[in-house]
Amino acid sequence: MLKEKSRVNCDQFNDFFVEEICLEEVSVVKDTIEFIYSIEGEQIRCSIRYNTLDFTDPALKSPEQAKRFAVILAVICSVRFASILPKRLNFQKYSRYIDEELLEFLKVVMPRNWSQHRYQVGKLSYKLPEFVVTVSELGKNVSYPIWCATKINSTVETLLGSGSGKDSLLCSLILESAGVKYDIITYFYDIYGDNSGQETLFQQVTTHLKCRNQHGIYLNDEYYGWLKNRLSKTNIIARTKDYFGKNRFCADGGETLLTAMAMIPIQIVHGIPLLALGHEKSADAPNLIEPESGEAIAHQWVKSLTFHQIISKFIPRMFEGVNVVSLTKPIHDVKIFDLLFQLDNQLPYATNSCNVQKPWCGRCEKCCYVFAGFCAYGEVSKTIQAFGQNLLEMEENLPVWQDLLGLNGYIAWECVGLPEETRLYFYKLYLRGVKGRAIDLFEQKVLNPLKSKGENHVEQYFAEIEQQFSQVYENHHTMSKSLWQKIQPVLEK
Repeated sequence: MLKEKSRVNCDQFNDFFVEEICLEEVSVVKDTIEFIYSIEGEQIRCSIRYNTLDFTDPALKSPEQAKRFAVILAVICSVRFASILPKRLNFQKYSRYIDEELLEFLKVVMPRNWSQHRYQVGKLSYKLPEFVVTVSELGKNVSYPIWCATKINSTVETLLGSGSGKDSLLCSLILESAGVKYDIITYFYDIYGDNSGQETLFQQVTTHLKCRNQHGIYLNDEYYGWLKNRLSKTNIIARTKDYFGKNRFCADGGETLLTAMAMIPIQIVHGIPLLALGHEKSADAPNLIEPESGEAIAHQWVKSLTFHQIISKFIPRMFEGVNVVSLTKPIHDVKIFDLLFQLDNQLPYATNSCNVQKPWCGRCEKCCYVFAGFCAYGEVSKTIQAFGQNLLEMEENLPVWQDLLGLNGYIAWECVGLPEETRLYFYKLYLRGVKGRAIDLFEQKVLNPLKSKGENHVEQYFAEIEQQFSQVYENHHTMSKSLWQKIQPVLEK
């Protein structure tokens, strides 16, 4: 491994980045929004189709209002260009639909959301692109609120954004236990395979839930195919690893923000003011603090409390009576796994959370992390059956477990909890006599050093972790008082 180089202003990978990305076209037809960006002259299409609304619906007022929303969504979708660090984002053609506050929102979100992307190529000096607009046209067609959800009668109180993983399932169970009527909305992204396969996996869980209705958003995006070719052409993943040593390259970006914004028309048409998500407190922690710059580098920033506080002010400005919250923001993953198996000890095994291969690739950080949590709070045999293999026994997964256990000095680069949480799962399995190569690693690298300080120290160490990560942090969320009063008793079970 080469000596670590500066992460602030490296110039080794400039051939991977792009000069300008231009928003060329935005259209709304029936149930679909389509926008086209050009990257170095090549057109990249993205379509977003809804299965339970038509943009001619009276609740959406007029084609002009739908166009205003579509442009905002297209502009926000520019955050997915994170890994190629464009010098300029050109919004000139649609300047009249864009106001300063939308640009200011991007200026706040992009540097933080793109921190891992800047870190992995040594460009922490890069903060965000230049926004190219026609100043004289800026905001001429902007008029807020675009839509209003408060004047439509609905028996449903909450729209739950569900990705068919453990957090989404828990949110459904929380709402049902709290007596809150809800609909489910999920997105089906072509980067995860064909729609029918994703729908089948999703229905394994939703058919057992008590939601009123189910809505779908279908995303077909040429960008990630384009990006795959560029990654191959420039060999950037291998080059960054060779240059910086061990390096986790993140290509995607902005999906959480994109989908939350894309769900707003569903809220309007069906009269559901509140969108609920499942972003846990564990997501607040940065993966590391980069020592030279002092910047916090975070894979999950768009799931953090800070982000929720920002977006809870941003969305209501444009859409009257509409907001977004996280039901699990007051709790860590330790509490999530515990509560999940308390509320239903069978459905968790039908969920899927892998971002590499559905339902589980069995090799990534996300798979290993969920596997450990399921084993610790559920049953080992059923977890192995659900994943199709024993991830604790696979020698090739040991480097992943090292990351998850915090043995390399940072939080693993995925949507996972803190190392202390993984260590607690392993300690529970160790006490139950569970065996495996990963358990041996835990015993050697974590448990034995603790034991050298005395058995009491071991018990105290894990008791303190469990106490800290099992708490309900009642002020750590953006929920309204009325919703919190319903949710809190369920979280405190």
